[in-house]
Amino acid sequence: MRTLLVEFEGRLVGAAVAEQDDRFSFRYDRAWLEQANAFALSARLPRRQESWSAGEAHPFFANLLPEGIARETVCNRLGISTDNDAALLQALGDDTAGAFRFVSATPGSPAREPRERQLVAASDLERWAQGEPALASNPDYLPRLSLAGAQHKIAVIETSDGYAIPATGEPSTHILKFDAHRFPHLTANEFLTMAFAEQLGLAVARVRLDTRTTPPFLVIERYDRAQGAPGVTRRLHQEDFCQALGVLPSRKYELDGGPTLREVGECLRATSRAPALDALALVRWAIFCVLAGNADGHAKNLSILYGDQGPGLAPFYDLVCTRAFEHLDSRLAFSIGGEHNADRLGREQWHLFARQLAVRPRLIDRELERLLDEAEAKFERAESRLGEVVEYSAALERVKRAVQKRIRAMKNNLRGNR
Repeated sequence: MRTLLVEFEGRLVGAAVAEQDDRFSFRYDRAWLEQANAFALSARLPRRQESWSAGEAHPFFANLLPEGIARETVCNRLGISTDNDAALLQALGDDTAGAFRFVSATPGSPAREPRERQLVAASDLERWAQGEPALASNPDYLPRLSLAGAQHKIAVIETSDGYAIPATGEPSTHILKFDAHRFPHLTANEFLTMAFAEQLGLAVARVRLDTRTTPPFLVIERYDRAQGAPGVTRRLHQEDFCQALGVLPSRKYELDGGPTLREVGECLRATSRAPALDALALVRWAIFCVLAGNADGHAKNLSILYGDQGPGLAPFYDLVCTRAFEHLDSRLAFSIGGEHNADRLGREQWHLFARQLAVRPRLIDRELERLLDEAEAKFERAESRLGEVVEYSAALERVKRAVQKRIRAMKNNLRGNR
């Protein structure tokens, strides 16, 4: 039976035990439960002496792992079956999203080989920028770090000499994202969309484009990391809303039976240190996703950050204008007032959404009007920021056209239905 010890800053939090179906149950360590400043693994798994069953606990662990093509690449590299979450977390659990490390306690299981920090070669960055999967190339970069999701990305430490793969036990500080053949200029699209959101007043993760390669790649500063003592990086606890609601990553979309924005709002009200402010932030995020043509804002693209001041909605991330890619599904990942078609969203749906979030409809009206009034000018400012870094292209022109179309559609739907 495979057992992984769950650690936080060298302290034992508990043990995750893979049952016969390779799903993890979980039990808190008694000493952890007795610590005054100890926290729960998840909003879904509050501290208690009894074990949490695999049905209850496994979604938290499964949501730490890569998905899709990224998962296939890693599993092929490591010789692990793609459906074996337990073996994959054992291999990748040295540095995951959030605060925890996962260390094998299974007798006879191979220990992770201690590794020194490894500087990433410029030639590798160039190959990755050209579309070669980062975890399928240089043997020096054997994966031991886990990033959820299906995109082409890798966790690193940014140093004065460039980017480095962390040493064993060392937390990464940044995430590098690269374009994929199916999604040309995706990183520039994400940079532009994130800059647009920031211009409109949304709290977003810090991103920049690194132009040392062609095409450039996106550098994301991890919001779940913080500087402690000089030269020491701390891991911060966080979880996405699939984890917080106990939902497997295969059901991250509402249309697949996954979480709704009502459930996200209820979870926030129960956990947030400032529920009213976080409800407002969630409203702005939902409006922005419609405004920016981001149909892929699902439950794994929203998180709770358990910071030093208490839990709250994490900075927004993975904002992309998916409408710029015609082959992608345009239906909204989260429905608004029961409607997944952004072109059919009128005031009635937005007011129903307000009631689902337990906020006043006039708050929704105020935010809709403000964001619509500011959208065109703020998008131009975001464009200017992008133009300082890269040349504009036909692909980015498609982003501009998609956003302009969304702004016009929202104005027609809302200001014609008063």
